[in-house]
Amino acid sequence: MKSITKRVLTAVVAIPLLIAIIIFLPQAHYLAFCLLCVVVCIVGSYEMRGIVDHENQAHLILPPWVGSLLLIAAYVEKAYYPQFNLTLFALVSLLSFGYALEAFLGFHDNFKNSKQRLEIFTLEVIYPNLLGTFLISMAFMNDAYIWILTFLLFVFGSDTFAYLFGIWLGKNNRGILKVSPNKSIAGFVFGILLPALIGLIFAIAFPFYNLTWYQGFILGFMTSLAGACGDLIESAFKRSASIKDSGKIIPGRGGILDSVDSILIAAPIYILVLFTFSL
Repeated sequence: MKSITKRVLTAVVAIPLLIAIIIFLPQAHYLAFCLLCVVVCIVGSYEMRGIVDHENQAHLILPPWVGSLLLIAAYVEKAYYPQFNLTLFALVSLLSFGYALEAFLGFHDNFKNSKQRLEIFTLEVIYPNLLGTFLISMAFMNDAYIWILTFLLFVFGSDTFAYLFGIWLGKNNRGILKVSPNKSIAGFVFGILLPALIGLIFAIAFPFYNLTWYQGFILGFMTSLAGACGDLIESAFKRSASIKDSGKIIPGRGGILDSVDSILIAAPIYILVLFTFSL
């Protein structure tokens, strides 16, 4: 089966399933969606370690999954203890514990790889886990399902438009983005502008969400731009490791990070723009 066929079939199954989880399982502040985010970040953490330490030369002390504790802290904070910044506490505690552990246990290789271990550990905590906490935050917004689905529409729409317009108009403008030579400028531009137009239409069609037309445009533009950058950032990671995909878990797409790279970078920007507009 061709890769594009596998990719389409995966999308046909995964996207409706994700939408169903968001719409039909809103209980306990979208706990099902939040648990899915935790699982995705756990798998993504293992993939990230495979990318940055694919030959296991650093011999890290802590397992990749520890970073996912940030998402659990974010959920507990939002659901039960909003008066405490548990996410920040968990972030500082995780990093402090990891650094202290290196100071006490790094002697096993005479601290030869301590710098590399600390860099990898810090990256794993931030990407994907700290970025993933913004997805948890979406689940606690008013009308959360609307804002989550709108976010996914921007990100998936950007990916789809970039792919389609890249095929249609991108034959003569590929290779300019050196980090991802197969991507075209046409796909990059239309993948950003069309979701921005969707945001504009959304704001006009649903005025009761207090989003003006230009705010809708900016929201779609900034989210899709961040998503496109997220894709390029992931490409840079993979090129540095001389690998094509972050994993093999998803047919036609590769690894988890290959599917959520845009989401991870776009989520904090989406939240930031909404916060700026006081929504």
